[in-house]
Amino acid sequence: MFFKLDSFSLMGIEAIKVSVEIHISNGMPSFTIVGLPDKSINEARDRVKASIINSGFKFPMKKIIINLSPADLRKEGSFYDLPIALAIIALSGQVSSDLFNYSSFIGELSLDGLINPVRGILSMTQAAVQMKKNYFFVPKGNEDEAGLIKDIAIIGCADLAECIKILKNKEEVSKFVYKSHGSGNVCSNKHRVDFSEVKGQSRAKRAMEIAASGMHNILMIGPPGSGKSMLAERAVTIMPDLNYDESIEVTKIYNLVKRRKYELIIERPFRNPHHTISESGLIGGGIYPKPGEISLAHKGILFLDEFPEFSSRLSESLRQPIENKSIVITRNNVSYKFPCSFMLILAMNPCFCGYYGDKSKRCRCSKKEVEKYWRRISGPILDRIDMQITLPRLKEEDFLENVFVENSCTIKERVSKAFTIQNKRYLNDIINHNSEAGVCYINNWINQNQDLKKVVADFSKKSRLTARGMSSLIKISRTIADLENSDEITQNHFIEAFQYKILNNI
Repeated sequence: MFFKLDSFSLMGIEAIKVSVEIHISNGMPSFTIVGLPDKSINEARDRVKASIINSGFKFPMKKIIINLSPADLRKEGSFYDLPIALAIIALSGQVSSDLFNYSSFIGELSLDGLINPVRGILSMTQAAVQMKKNYFFVPKGNEDEAGLIKDIAIIGCADLAECIKILKNKEEVSKFVYKSHGSGNVCSNKHRVDFSEVKGQSRAKRAMEIAASGMHNILMIGPPGSGKSMLAERAVTIMPDLNYDESIEVTKIYNLVKRRKYELIIERPFRNPHHTISESGLIGGGIYPKPGEISLAHKGILFLDEFPEFSSRLSESLRQPIENKSIVITRNNVSYKFPCSFMLILAMNPCFCGYYGDKSKRCRCSKKEVEKYWRRISGPILDRIDMQITLPRLKEEDFLENVFVENSCTIKERVSKAFTIQNKRYLNDIINHNSEAGVCYINNWINQNQDLKKVVADFSKKSRLTARGMSSLIKISRTIADLENSDEITQNHFIEAFQYKILNNI
C-alpha cells in the first residue's frame, strides 16, 4: 500500500517541495524513515507513534517505510511530523479525504498530539502558492504568519485530532480557514534616536542623506567623538519603511535564525556587529547554513564601526556580497543562497591614536604607524565604497549652540521621494536603487548632457579613480539629481559627488 503528501524543506530562505511517501506492508513491525533525514527527523518515529496513539488513533503494527523525496536532498528539522502522522493514519484506513490532493502540510508534533510552530513558514507558504495548492495546513501558532501570503487558504490546527476532523469535513472546511489575509501584527520599534540630535557636521549629514537616498556605501573618517556612530545609528531613521514584498523577504530571513513571536518587520534593519565576530557570524554558515549579519541587514544598513580592527579575512569576505547582493554557501555539495542587499556604513579613526590631522589635539602616531593603520584597509574594499567623508572634531561652541536642526522625519520625506523616483526608473528591471545601476544606465545618463560628458572626461584624466570609482561617481550624481527632482545630471551634481570621492586619492 502506498500514499503520499506534500510538505517542504528549507534551502537558505527558500522552501523546496518534499513529498512524504509511505509504504505499509506485512512483516516484522518496523518504522523506517529514508531520504537523507537528520537525527531530529529520525527521532520523529517516536514522536509520531506516541502522538497517533494519544490522539485516539491506532498505530499499525506493520512494516512502515517513510521516504522523503527527493532522496538526494538532506532534510533537517521537525517539519515532517504532521505529514508523516497523517500519511500513516490515511494509509491504515482511519481517514479518507479529497483534501489531501489539494493541500500541503507542515508541523511538529508533541507526544500528546499538539502541533507546535515551526520556523520558515513564510517561505513554505509562498512555495505552496507556487505549487497552486488550495490549502496549507499549518500549526495554530503559525497561522498569523502564514496568513500574510495571499492566494492560498491557511488552516491552523491546534492538534492532530483537530487536523483529522477538518480533513473529514470537506464541506465545512471554509469554517476553519484563517480569515485575516494580508494583515497581522507588525514589528515597529519606533526609533528612539533622531537626526536632530547630531550637532554640527552639516556636510556629513548631507552625505548621509545622499547615501541613504541611493543606498550607496559610505566611509566616515574622524577622531573620537566626532559623531560617526551617531550618524550611522540615525541613518536608518531617514529611510522609508519597507514595502509589503520587502517586509515579507526580511521577515523570512529573521525567522530562520530564531523562533520568534509572529511579527512582520516593516522598519529597515540596522546591524552593528563587533569586530570580534566570527566569519560565519558575519557572512553566514554553520553545518546547516544560517544567514549571517550581512543577510540580517538585507534591505537595511550594515554598520561596521572601527573598521580597521576587523580582520583582513573578514573585510575581504565582504567584496563578493557587496557586488552580487547575495551570498552562496556550499555544504556537502548543496548550495544555500541568502540575499544581502544592504547599505554599508564604515567608520574609522584616521590613525591608531585617533587624532591624525586634528587641529586641536596632537597626534602621537609616527608617519609609519599612520601608513600601517591605513594598510589594514585594502584597495579593492576602498574602491567598493561609493562615498568617503571626513568628520572634524566638534568645537565647544558648536556643541553648546542652540540652532535649528532638521529632524529625521523632514529628511525622510526627501529620501522617500528619491526612492519613489528610482522605483519608477527601475520598474522593469531587477534592481531598485541607483547604487545598483549598470553600465547601460550610466552611459545613458552621461550621453544626456554633452557638457557633463566633457566634465566627466576631464575629471577622469586628472583623478586616479578606477573605472569602478568613476561609475560610482556617476551613480552618486544621479542620486543628487533625484533629490533635486532633476531629470538630467548637471555639472553641479557631478562636482558635489566628486567631493565625496577624493579620499580614493589617499
